[in-house]
Amino acid sequence: MEGKGMTAEQSPPPGENGEQGQEKGQSAAQGHGGEFASGSGANSPEPGNEPGMSTESSAGEAADASVPEGNPDSPGGQWQQPRVRVDARLLEATLLNLHKRIAAIPLVYDIPGTDEITAERAKLLSQIDDYLLPRVRQSGAPLLVALVGSTGAGKSTLVNSVVGTQVSQTGVRRPTTNSPVLACHPDDIHWFAENMFLPTLPRVRQEGLARPGRDGLLVLAASEGMTKGIALLDTPDIDSVVRAHYDFAYQFLDASDLWLFMTSASRYADAPVWELLQHARDRGAALGVVLSRVPPSHRTELVAHFNAMLDANGIQSEHRFVIPETGIVDGFLPDDIFQPIRDWLNETAQQADRRVAVLSRTMSGTLDTFKTRVPRLAAHVDAQVVLGTRLRREAEGAYANALAEFDDGTADSRLLAGEVLARWQDYAASGDLGTALRGRRGPKAPGRRGGKRGRTEATTTRYAALETALRAALQSVVVSVADRAAEQVTRVWRDNPGGAALLASAEASRVRDERAIREFESAFGDTGPQPSAADGAVAGQPGAGADAAKQGAFSRSSPELPVRASRAVSAWQDQLMRLMQSEVARRPGGGAVRDIAPVSVVTLVAMLAAPREAGAFVPVAREAAGQSQDKDGVGAVPREVLASVIGDAECDALIARARKDLRQRVGLLLDEEMLRFGEVLEEAGQVDAIAAVRLYQAEYSLEAAR
Repeated sequence: MEGKGMTAEQSPPPGENGEQGQEKGQSAAQGHGGEFASGSGANSPEPGNEPGMSTESSAGEAADASVPEGNPDSPGGQWQQPRVRVDARLLEATLLNLHKRIAAIPLVYDIPGTDEITAERAKLLSQIDDYLLPRVRQSGAPLLVALVGSTGAGKSTLVNSVVGTQVSQTGVRRPTTNSPVLACHPDDIHWFAENMFLPTLPRVRQEGLARPGRDGLLVLAASEGMTKGIALLDTPDIDSVVRAHYDFAYQFLDASDLWLFMTSASRYADAPVWELLQHARDRGAALGVVLSRVPPSHRTELVAHFNAMLDANGIQSEHRFVIPETGIVDGFLPDDIFQPIRDWLNETAQQADRRVAVLSRTMSGTLDTFKTRVPRLAAHVDAQVVLGTRLRREAEGAYANALAEFDDGTADSRLLAGEVLARWQDYAASGDLGTALRGRRGPKAPGRRGGKRGRTEATTTRYAALETALRAALQSVVVSVADRAAEQVTRVWRDNPGGAALLASAEASRVRDERAIREFESAFGDTGPQPSAADGAVAGQPGAGADAAKQGAFSRSSPELPVRASRAVSAWQDQLMRLMQSEVARRPGGGAVRDIAPVSVVTLVAMLAAPREAGAFVPVAREAAGQSQDKDGVGAVPREVLASVIGDAECDALIARARKDLRQRVGLLLDEEMLRFGEVLEEAGQVDAIAAVRLYQAEYSLEAAR
């Protein structure tokens, strides 16, 4: 393990039993292991592309991890490698950097391919943690051979036969267990007991007869029958009825140096068999293949067909073995049946050139897959960034359009209609405006109740009605443009799978929060102020909450927007009155104005009547030239009244200033509305815009270190 300071020494050479097995097995291998045609150059890495395995300590100093070029006539010559040198410390550092970058990639949006990329990221991290880093740090550890295959192929029987004792349970219930067994020499067990390989996997040492552990638990079995320098791992079946067992088997394969695949004559055409063999091909792992339980009467045909299928699928394995259908003696295969496989494993452990070739091929094959797998991750990260940017820009664009709609809706007398127009005409015709501006009484309207008190009440009523109508009109425009913006953003987001998933998750979260609020209040009472009727969806009122759930909380403006819009308009009117007061006070005779409030209302009406062109208000001179859209002349009167009080130039400046102030306040309201969508993006997670670049750089550094 990293930080333990352990020396990565080569395991001691095998004992006398292993040497005798080697001598005995060479002739037997010719009789029982040669019926599969070996692919030319099978499992032979390209010269110069393999990372040689350092035999120095885990400190990682550069070491000459090379062997001379192999003689094809020597045992295992096709796996011998040219001389290469690798800086183990640099390789470890680049792997750690790549691990960090892969773990940090943002996968926050549910876009097409996210599930596959999430699984791929987990596999890459597992391969780095479980195999690459441990092997770089401890290159002298025993070879780990993963025996994997189909249900009923006889893997456990083969393991027990090779080991010479029962370490793995056999039987028809094998597919239901998920406790793999690792058999090795007692002198090598410390390599696997200290979590150097598969560091996150819990393990237990086997005592006495073979017995399985708990699911997900690695059982370590030490036996003198195993050759030093090699460990044999009996993995769960690849076609197990339990998906977790299948995934577990692949995890062990990705952490192994050498794969020994085993299938039976009745199962070799099954889809899981070829899925795994193609994975081995794509991975570039050192591979041996065993066809078991072959009936003697159909041996030639079955072997030829399986061999043809291997070649057709590009499965290059120079070590192919046949185990005929034979009797089992005390749970073990006859010696002459399994001895070729045992000899092959022993030779791989004993011969330094073959050992380095196996390590180099498997490690190089794993790293070669990173050349395409890491860029795929980076491309997906780029897609995440693009989607996040697009969704945010859609929201920003919709609310920018909403603000432009507000500008259009509050110009060219568009609001001076209906209730607003009626109230203005009533107020202007009453003479109350002239009284307020000139400091004298206006003419008595027919049918008006006499007396000062009656006139005051009538004036107040007409003014309040006009002010209420103006405020309601402005508030209505704000809410309507916000509703359209929310509807537009929701529609565009839902057209995208990633945006639709974000909205669905946010709405579900809001419904849960509302339900929790209702349950809390039903149990403990209402502990806060009662919200207005407009806040019903938030407060958890049954009817409003049901409507929100049906329509979607994001397809319209927030329930509290009308209240906030009313407050914003009131604050704007207060500011307008202060501006008017300042302007009137500077004018000669300004003291004659008895009440500033009517003047501010006149300013508001004049502003709503002012024409607008290309985003700017048309000056008064152009209005006089007949370019105003005020067909009924309703805007002329308030503008003339205001000009008579503060002057023509000051009138235009004041209207423009009032418009700008109102626009800023409405812009803030719309920005607050847009924040709802920004919060949805933020709750999904932060997307690092340069995460993909970091991935590319980390992969480039790894290739350079190799």
